[in-house]
Amino acid sequence: MTIIQLIPPTFAHLAELQAYKEAFAKINVRPMGSCLSDFDRVEHALDFMLALAGTIHPTQGFTKVADSPFLAWHLAENKMVGVVNIRHSLNEFLLNVGGHIGYSIHPDYWGKGLGTEQLRLALLETDKLGIEKVLITCNKTNIGSRQVIERNGGVLENEVPFTDGSTRQRFWISRTPCKKA
Repeated sequence: MTIIQLIPPTFAHLAELQAYKEAFAKINVRPMGSCLSDFDRVEHALDFMLALAGTIHPTQGFTKVADSPFLAWHLAENKMVGVVNIRHSLNEFLLNVGGHIGYSIHPDYWGKGLGTEQLRLALLETDKLGIEKVLITCNKTNIGSRQVIERNGGVLENEVPFTDGSTRQRFWISRTPCKKA
């Protein structure tokens, strides 16, 4: 039974994105998988999510690679429960600490299997892009995210220090991409 599907974000989702950002702010956690916490206004974050590759992030200074942002949409509840961003290639930052896929699940849905399903769906999207080895990272202290990655076949390669003093774990998932026509 399908519980969630990945849909592209649009400006019609601004209220959902704002509520999502606020849910994380209430528990003092940064929502990963998007740039929501990088911008004061959600519409500016959405502008960057939808920006073309090569766009410079105005506050972080990195150059955006080609990517595909999605919202995890709960079908029965008709609401957004997650964010995922699939990077089509890796620059130096993404190779070290960001990976091909960034994602998060609304705190109200933690521990319910939606993160595992969201990542499974994101991996199907990487197959369409022809990515054979998918890099996914998480903070070493984020046990839930590590479990989501491992349930989807992630194999820990190593740990690297991050600029904020945390440690990122780097996992690889081998895939068999779809044949391009």
